[in-house]
Formats: sequence, C-alpha cells, structure tokens
Amino acid sequence: MTPSGPARAPSLAPHSDTITRRFKQLAAAAGLPEIDLHDVRHSYATAGRDARIDWKALSQRIGHADVAFTMKQYVQTDLEADRRVANTLAELIIGGSLASVERTGAA
Repeated sequence: MTPSGPARAPSLAPHSDTITRRFKQLAAAAGLPEIDLHDVRHSYATAGRDARIDWKALSQRIGHADVAFTMKQYVQTDLEADRRVANTLAELIIGGSLASVERTGAA
C-alpha cells in the first residue's frame, strides 16, 4: 500500500520508443521506405474505409471509443470519391461534369 492507494503491478508493456525503434529496424530490413509508425494508423484506417469496414469496428481496432474521432483524425480525404460526388451532382444539376479525373498544367 502506498500513501496514494494500493500499489500497482508494474506494466509489462514495452515502452513506445522500443516499439518505434523495432518497427523502423524491421521496415529497413524489408527494404521499405522510411515511414513513421503513427502514419501506419492513418494508412490502416484509410484502407479500412476503402474496404467499407464498419466504422465502429475499425475505431475499436485502433483503440478509439469515439467513431467520429477516428473519422476526423485518421482518414485522409478520398479525392477520387470527392470527384465522383462532384460529377454525380453536376450531372444531376446541369447535365455536365465539374471535376476532371486528370489535372492538366493549364489553369
């Protein structure tokens, strides 16, 4: 017993720096480009979104209780989906296409 309450058992989890260092070693050994471990979370969430994985399940898998937080923090904008939405709405409204799939150098 400590002055602030019952004594806690020591954590057996490795320090986050140890995990990061090991990840970088494994990635380098596999010949992968250098990437921050935290960026893997973004890629994981984005791949889950693209595969239409249930948001609640995905959020729980990456350790979040709030689905909205997962969606705001870990999912990059899907530009292709945005183009499809713009084109679908343009077709409905004006019968034309607003967003091109390819960008040209012309402004």
